[in-house]
Amino acid sequence: MKEKVKKVLVWIFEFALFCGYFYVLFVNLICGFGSGGISCRGQAIKILGASFFLAVGLPGLIWYQHRRLMKLENLLHDLYKIRDKIKWQ
Repeated sequence: MKEKVKKVLVWIFEFALFCGYFYVLFVNLICGFGSGGISCRGQAIKILGASFFLAVGLPGLIWYQHRRLMKLENLLHDLYKIRDKIKWQ
């Protein structure tokens, strides 16, 4: 039960980080791309589209790398456990 709660809390924390990255990047990119002024509707749509794709892509990449590193760390931890068992036999 304790492990399930821990997994759920970690998932919620990681999801909140992902959403936070997305929000900050999205707002900053819109402000940055639109700082020269938006003259027409098409330009506004391009700015929103580019900001959205950059804001989704960067946190997604960071999240993917984080999950991959966590899996490798867990594998390394398991290997150390196996090594310790063999060492004491």
